[in-house]
Amino acid sequence: MKNKSITTKWTILLSSTVLAACLLSACNNNNSNANTNSSPSPTVSASPTPSESASPEVVTKQGKGEFIGLADSHTVEITVDGEAAAYQLGEGTDSAVAALKEGDNVSFEYTEAAIEGDATAKLLTITKIEKMQKSAEDMPAKELPATKDFKLQLEGNEETRTGTLAKGDGYALYIFEQFKFDAAANKLIMNVDNNYYLEISKLPEGFKLDDVKADAEKELKSVGEVQTMDPKDVNSMIGGVDLMVIGRSDKLTKEVIVKTVDGVSFLFKVNMPVGEPTEGFGPLAFTSMGSIVAQ
Repeated sequence: MKNKSITTKWTILLSSTVLAACLLSACNNNNSNANTNSSPSPTVSASPTPSESASPEVVTKQGKGEFIGLADSHTVEITVDGEAAAYQLGEGTDSAVAALKEGDNVSFEYTEAAIEGDATAKLLTITKIEKMQKSAEDMPAKELPATKDFKLQLEGNEETRTGTLAKGDGYALYIFEQFKFDAAANKLIMNVDNNYYLEISKLPEGFKLDDVKADAEKELKSVGEVQTMDPKDVNSMIGGVDLMVIGRSDKLTKEVIVKTVDGVSFLFKVNMPVGEPTEGFGPLAFTSMGSIVAQ
């Protein structure tokens, strides 16, 4: 009887063990499936569309026109080819615009950018603007006639001589019958002796006067004694000058002169041998220099 009881207990224990093992196995399988099914899906990042990432294309252009005036504190109006347009003022352009008057001819640089959402509209922004110098061609005939009379000192006497309008590279001036003008070479030459001449050139924007002076002194050392004149002591027939450097010897005088007219600077180089024509050459050449107009 005792053996039968023991057998029954072992049978129950064995059955319980098998049942527990089955339940544990089933539980592990469920957890494995749950872990597999709950793995996070890869995250896909949305790439920006071209319209979101691309900035409007900016184009830089140049223009010329007539300044009309301020439309408001940050907008100006300019007439270009007969049509008025509004331009925004870029950084640093306020002072240049403040110096302009209605009707001034201006040259300017500006950017042109597309406006998002409007394929036809453009945002125009000025980055640089300046007043254009009035040229000889722009002046009415009554302001710049074909001929003009000048009073000058010749051999100690005041005389009136008639000058004829001539045009060179970026300028116009009056010349007298004693000279011929080579426009291609920008050279004014005395008829009686070609060794008496005046060379003319327009200096670039931003040039340094000290550099011109240094070059002139170096060039004129080959002539002889070099002297820099006080602009106040320069012959009045030339008008106001910025610089005059002279090289002299007993045979030759050479001069380098810088003169500014309406914001444009010109460089003159005078070659004047010592001789009989000297007395007439100087006053006539200086008067021609004094008549120059930027073009």
